[in-house]
Amino acid sequence: MNHQDNTFKGVLKQQLIVDSESGPYKTIQEAIDKAEANTVIKIAPGLYSSNIIINKPGLRLEPKEKVGDIIIVVSSKSTIFVDLKKDERCTLIGLKMSHSGTSEEVEELEKLIEEQEIAKNLFGNHEDGAAGLESNPDEDFVSKVPIEPNMNCVLLLNGGKLFMEDCLIALNFIVKSFKGILPGIAINNGAEALFIRCEIKGTSSKNQDAKTIGILLKLGDLIIKDSKIHNHTYGGILIQQAPTNKNVRIMNSKIIQNKKVGIHVVGADAVPQIEQCRIENNEGPGIKVGIGNKAKIFGNEIKTNVIGIEVLSADPQIFNNKIDKNFTDGVLTKVFEQLRCDGKIKSNQTISGNKENGIHCTGQNNFTRIESNTFIGYNKKAGIKADTESRISIFKNKISKNLGQGVLLVETSSAVIEKNEITDNIKANVALGGANSVDTFIVENKILGGRCEGIFLIECGRCWIFRNNIAENNDGIVCITAVPVIRSNNIQKNKSNGIMILKDSRPEILENNINDNDGIGLFIRDKSHGKIVNNVIKSNEIELVVERRNPSLESIVQENKVNGDIRIPQNYDCIIQ
Repeated sequence: MNHQDNTFKGVLKQQLIVDSESGPYKTIQEAIDKAEANTVIKIAPGLYSSNIIINKPGLRLEPKEKVGDIIIVVSSKSTIFVDLKKDERCTLIGLKMSHSGTSEEVEELEKLIEEQEIAKNLFGNHEDGAAGLESNPDEDFVSKVPIEPNMNCVLLLNGGKLFMEDCLIALNFIVKSFKGILPGIAINNGAEALFIRCEIKGTSSKNQDAKTIGILLKLGDLIIKDSKIHNHTYGGILIQQAPTNKNVRIMNSKIIQNKKVGIHVVGADAVPQIEQCRIENNEGPGIKVGIGNKAKIFGNEIKTNVIGIEVLSADPQIFNNKIDKNFTDGVLTKVFEQLRCDGKIKSNQTISGNKENGIHCTGQNNFTRIESNTFIGYNKKAGIKADTESRISIFKNKISKNLGQGVLLVETSSAVIEKNEITDNIKANVALGGANSVDTFIVENKILGGRCEGIFLIECGRCWIFRNNIAENNDGIVCITAVPVIRSNNIQKNKSNGIMILKDSRPEILENNINDNDGIGLFIRDKSHGKIVNNVIKSNEIELVVERRNPSLESIVQENKVNGDIRIPQNYDCIIQ
């Protein structure tokens, strides 16, 4: 889409003056009817209460004077209806527009009430991370909020191109008897809009229950810059986009204090861009990404929403954001009916201080990739949580100082955890286990300073722990009824034990350096046993303890390099050096 300097193909030919008291034209529509193409209509300050239809190309509506407000308010249909051909344009500058709503026709009122009841279900349930939903929320969104020529709306762009600058759309004067959904701006299929320094204001009163949407875009193009969309009860910006809609961008804008959702984007393979925005205090997700959408979300501050970003079987790129202090998860990725979720959460500045998890991935066929994030920390639960058969990748992140675990993999989920710095978390730095917990790889990480375990495994199947530096935790690795392969790790300077295996664990512990731990280097308890060979165990307070006799452990001293205090059942060969 072209910007302001390219708004007009034609040359402005004519100027008309609108003044509600002195004329020559006393209404805006009267001037439009008399205007030729490419006319400038200069409007004197005042209150105008007639509907406006713009159906001539190149019109420019702007203030006649620098001081004073131009206020346009109607009670039914659209305040301004723009209906141009595909390449025709118009411009609105410095106007204040509103709508009071109407309930004159009983049939229309009943229809609107029905639509409102349907709309209650458009946005999903944000209270849990359930993988399944009863109906496709994107289809509900697309089909249940139609854009129609006679709809109640402040600005309806039905066709053509609109440039709007320094305008205010206010929806805080809607009568209480109006029960329908009233968008500030609706943009229909094929239309194009550019908004700069505009404010789209909903209701700020808690006593007013008007159902407002800031911007509703259906298969059109939209660029928003330096604008503010706030206090809408049914969402700030709702976007349905097709791959052919190449220009959907929200830049340097504030989307704040909306209910349901801040920005909702739907449309498979479409690529909306949300950049450098403040998205705050929305009573729902700050951003919600619908099925198959490939949104680019970068450089935003996303905080104090119910959820920072919610991704539903989509493939967004979430880069370089600050996602902080949201009231549940910072980022929630989930699956609808086993459709793949492939989001990439990369190079974000902070994902911190969220009241549940920093990042939460749930659902079968969830393959979210979490990479190179600078700080995932101070979240009230886990830094990163995966559950419900998700299979995620965690690569080169700094995950620190979370009040729960650094990384938590709940039963049936798994991850590749590689080259991260996972440090100083209050619970385990890495915890995994539960039914069908298999195929996790923990490779080449720095796992340091955990208040509890460096790695905690419970009731999990095969997993691989290779070439990690596990140091200065309370315990290095604790393994309860699990069968991991623990190989080539440096496990040192932990405050209690290096490796402790309990219950009926059957690990393979191979070629590790286990040294300088303040308790026991390798502690084998209960019925646990396994292939334990070629480990170097030295300089621990106690090097090796085997709690029960087990024939498979008879050669444990000979098969490892152990120096110091060794405590094993006496019918084994016992060497104390």
